[in-house]
Amino acid sequence: MRWLLKWFRRIVIAIALLALGAGLFYLFLPARVVAALIEQRAHGLTLDGVSGTAWDGHAARVVSAGGRDLGVLEWRLGRDAILGRIHLDIHLQGAAGRVDAHVERTQPGLTRLSGVAFRLDAGALAGPALPRELVPQGTIEGTVPRADLQDNWPMTLDADARWRDAAVRTPEGVVALGGMAFKANSRAGVLRAALKDDGDGSLRVDLGVAGSPLGWRMDGVLAPRIADTALTHLIARFGPVGRDGTVVFHRKAGLAPADTP
Repeated sequence: MRWLLKWFRRIVIAIALLALGAGLFYLFLPARVVAALIEQRAHGLTLDGVSGTAWDGHAARVVSAGGRDLGVLEWRLGRDAILGRIHLDIHLQGAAGRVDAHVERTQPGLTRLSGVAFRLDAGALAGPALPRELVPQGTIEGTVPRADLQDNWPMTLDADARWRDAAVRTPEGVVALGGMAFKANSRAGVLRAALKDDGDGSLRVDLGVAGSPLGWRMDGVLAPRIADTALTHLIARFGPVGRDGTVVFHRKAGLAPADTP
């Protein structure tokens, strides 16, 4: 009987030590775990100099897909993430600008963004879809008070952004565009967005986009206000140019919503 009690005590102690070890590992889960998740979700971003814990982490350097240094990232993650519920606060600050956001995911496939505010160098937002010889300039700032994403599609969304001192550096020269305003909203999964210039730049921009998971459409116009070779070549990248130098958009794919903004 004594040997049985001795082995029983050993088993209990071993289980207690394993539980303690698991608890400590959970409390001090390395920050690299969350960093890998962020890199996976934000395609193209790379996090270097990661330190801290999964719950209170820090990355000394965030690099975009194009190799641009975006700055320092700090985050706080709710400890109920172990149960599959994500409550994440992020703050990105660097020479390229800043981004603040709160991310929640309480069930699979559904993500909520709130309190999103950003102010970034336009060049930092240039993606792989933009030709390398075109470099956006100026500052883009905006807010997204709320967005509910289902499988990465915005079922509900409110977004407002401005491109200040907008310009594009092209092989032929810099094209000054003035200011641009972007507004987007989504209700019941139908997204509508509009991009318009402020009337002071060299290019008239009036674009509207409507989309859903089933299809999209885009209507609008790009029209020069001045005669400029660099501007003409820039406009020509977006479609056939009319006699007056204007490009008109009427494009759609799939089961597109009936109209654009």
